[in-house]
Amino acid sequence: MAGQYQAFLNQYTGDGDSKISRADINDYLSSGGSSDKVNKWLDKGKLGNDDINFGGGAQKALDQYVANQSSGGGGGGSSGSGAGDPNQRIDLPDGTYTTMALFNAEQDLLMEKARGITGVNVADAVAEGNAIVAGLYAEANKFAAGAQLKGTMYTADRNLDIAQYQSDAMERTNKYVVDTQTASNEAIQGLKNQGALDLQAVINSGMVDVEDIRGTYASERVELQGEYDVERANIQSDFEKFKAARAKEGQMYGSLFAGFWN
Repeated sequence: MAGQYQAFLNQYTGDGDSKISRADINDYLSSGGSSDKVNKWLDKGKLGNDDINFGGGAQKALDQYVANQSSGGGGGGSSGSGAGDPNQRIDLPDGTYTTMALFNAEQDLLMEKARGITGVNVADAVAEGNAIVAGLYAEANKFAAGAQLKGTMYTADRNLDIAQYQSDAMERTNKYVVDTQTASNEAIQGLKNQGALDLQAVINSGMVDVEDIRGTYASERVELQGEYDVERANIQSDFEKFKAARAKEGQMYGSLFAGFWN
């Protein structure tokens, strides 16, 4: 192993320094070096082997590389839980160690447990959510049924009120029509009776007036006729006198002219 370690020192330290740094480990592992060998060299150094001397950063570099490999990271290894050497040793913080295969198996187990717990929690949450939703639906349906019943009862009450109001209004309307028609008929008949009485009174009064007019006219006519006859007789008398005078004058002028011409 000393020859391999010396070759490692010659290749990655460059200065022949026997103390390996964190950068030296990173260079070695990134170039495809075995993390298992590095782990063995570290173990030898911890046991007091003077030929192997690592700085504090070397252990951190190895731990980081192993962690990257177990999580499917880089460093030249393949991804997945089987990446790296399955027998590679992994030191734990409590002083114990495990292998890569056991570490990956434990990680897979923890992951499955987490998935199971998550699945149970999700199922519980879904069931609880479904129960809450079902309760809300039930309350909503109950409220809707109650509201529908109240609406139906309210509609029935309003329809009853409307029917009663219509019946009362129709009764009042019919009574008003009958009363109005009766009063109108009575008023019309009263007007007819009063009109007949007034008309008869007018007729009677008119007949009296006509008779009075006829009597007055007859009397005045007789009086006028008498006055006219007197006047006519006077005019006839004057005319006869005028004719007699003219005839007498005519005889006188005739006698004069006859004596003149003779």
